[in-house]
Amino acid sequence: MNASTPGWRPDVAGIGWRLERLIERDSLGASLGAFLTGVAVTSGPWLLTTLVLVIMRLSALGGGVAGASAGERVITIVYALVIVLSAPIDIVLSRYAADRVYEGRRGQIAGPLRRLVAASLIAFTVIGAAAMWIADVEPALAAPGAALAAVVGAQWLLLSAAGGLSSPAIILRAFGLGAPISVLAVVVLARADVLGPAGYLIGYGVGQVATLAMLLAGTLQALPAIEDEDARIGPAFAEYWLLGAAAFGFHAGLWIDKLVVFALAGGAAASTYAAIAAVAWLSVVPACAYLFIAVETSFHRRFQAYYQGLTAGASLATLERRAAEVEAEIARTLRGTAVVQVGVTLIALAATPAIAGGLGLDAAGASALMWLLLGAGLQVVAMAATLLLYYFDFRREAAIAALTQLIASGALTALIGAPSPLLGLGYALACGLTCAAALVQLRRCVAGLLERTFQSQPFLSEDYARE
Repeated sequence: MNASTPGWRPDVAGIGWRLERLIERDSLGASLGAFLTGVAVTSGPWLLTTLVLVIMRLSALGGGVAGASAGERVITIVYALVIVLSAPIDIVLSRYAADRVYEGRRGQIAGPLRRLVAASLIAFTVIGAAAMWIADVEPALAAPGAALAAVVGAQWLLLSAAGGLSSPAIILRAFGLGAPISVLAVVVLARADVLGPAGYLIGYGVGQVATLAMLLAGTLQALPAIEDEDARIGPAFAEYWLLGAAAFGFHAGLWIDKLVVFALAGGAAASTYAAIAAVAWLSVVPACAYLFIAVETSFHRRFQAYYQGLTAGASLATLERRAAEVEAEIARTLRGTAVVQVGVTLIALAATPAIAGGLGLDAAGASALMWLLLGAGLQVVAMAATLLLYYFDFRREAAIAALTQLIASGALTALIGAPSPLLGLGYALACGLTCAAALVQLRRCVAGLLERTFQSQPFLSEDYARE
């Protein structure tokens, strides 16, 4: 989950104790601190992107800057490529780092991390340049666009590493520094008498570079000075390939509808649609924060008690009771996430005319915003269920949920077509299907949690029984 990637480690839940200490203070400030921590960890990276996209659009409308949509389009292309293509690497790195922390072998993280970051900078520079050429981006925007792809790719790797290290302070500091720098740089450099549209990319890139520098410095400082230079991350890709496939499916599912709109209606329509989707996704921030806090505190306590009972040799009656408590906590977590999201979605839907007017959207854009708000609300519940599948290491089921989103969103968006007054409906329907699929998978897996736990143990194998 870096924040946008589900990546919380089930047997580490590393920052849960910090949240517990905040919540136990039982004060408004402590509760607000826990909530803001959840917002930053789960939503920081894409929240920054959305904020800058919104400011770009508003400043263009207010200042009469020509060509703003070109810079917006390049940022959309960059993030679509980087998030989707790096997702499998990011989640495996997060899991690899969390495993090494859990095993007490933090010295095996820095070497593979540096090699991955170096390779990412090179690879995404090439990929970004190729994307700029294929999209026929004008030269003044192509160079900063390729550079932005490299910076964002490395940044997301480091966000994954920080998540695996269970170090939210690293993410908080980087986000707190990079966001205002990006905003200020965009406002100054995008003026018509300074750099114009190129200023959007360069200004935004300045903030991203600052964020990257803070992430790199903070992550390396969190690692021991003595490193294991022989450590390799390659075996982790072989072990966690299904997690990588699920991460790819999840993130590709977030972008496939934009790609379909691009194919059917062109780059300008796809860029506008992506900007509307980014605004709609702001509505999930409170639910994501709630989910993060619930999973890392109350749910983790139940989860840990159950598995500690297994290792301590608890009686069958005790294990059955604790398994039932885990199942009940899952229901509470999902219900709470859904309640928070329903409240925010209703408010956002009521404010849709005002939001659409402020963003300069026409009637079709306002309609798309409505459908995308509904879809985002459904998808956050699907994401919660998928995260819990990750938590129990049900990789195949998580992959099924993610691929459902990818296939359904692409197919239904293509079926509705673009341009269309129903644009966004395909995404909303796909999110509904994905939500149902994820909840069914989770319910089926958790209903037999105790049996599945014992069946997975090697000492219950037929060969062992014969011994």
